[in-house]
Amino acid sequence: MSVYSAIGVFAALALTMGWLMVSFLAPGRTRSILEWASALAMYLLLLVLMASQLQRYLVSGKWLLVGSFAFLCVLFGAGLVVTGVLLVREILGKREAGTDATH
Repeated sequence: MSVYSAIGVFAALALTMGWLMVSFLAPGRTRSILEWASALAMYLLLLVLMASQLQRYLVSGKWLLVGSFAFLCVLFGAGLVVTGVLLVREILGKREAGTDATH
């Protein structure tokens, strides 16, 4: 099992478990933290999927696909960073009004 596979499986499990728990929790701080954690897992899963494809196409020398997947890695990497910052802000209680992972 490669590193990409291990991280992808962990992220998929975290995403699935988080979304299931969010579905059954009443609105509140715990639910909001779980929403952000699930969104973080989603971006991590997408980043790992794109990075694994990027590595595959980089080795084979398919430069058009390398450019496309590099762009997607940057896009999902930025989403991961933004979601991580918003998760930390939610954990610390510095949430802004109207900020929510599902809206």
